[in-house]
Amino acid sequence: MTLTEIRNAVIARMTAQTAIAQSDVRYPNDKTYDPTGKSIWARLTNIPGIAGANEIGDGPVVHRTGLLIVQIFVPAGSGSLLVTQTADKIRELFEFQDDGRLSYFAVSAVDAGETDGWAQMNIQIPYRAL
Repeated sequence: MTLTEIRNAVIARMTAQTAIAQSDVRYPNDKTYDPTGKSIWARLTNIPGIAGANEIGDGPVVHRTGLLIVQIFVPAGSGSLLVTQTADKIRELFEFQDDGRLSYFAVSAVDAGETDGWAQMNIQIPYRAL
């Protein structure tokens, strides 16, 4: 898969989620966003990893790896239930799923603490694309 194909597949899957309003999900290099007054919002980041090639058959097959990070934000002091429930819904959407030649693996959640009035949980989704 090309980097563009990976991007498109990931965004298509992310737009299928219903836990967060689509207008409150930010994508890489998105327009400026003001989350003031929101109860929850998220930001998706794709960190490409090491690519490799197997040379079997008709020629090399490139394997691309990477890590998707969905940063989920809720107002500080609002408790952990909404962010945890949302993390579970996103985990269900990605964990051990396949988008053609793009496979997602076990999802991890990391409490990233509080900054600027927002509590943050990061959902980490490793993937491999062929």
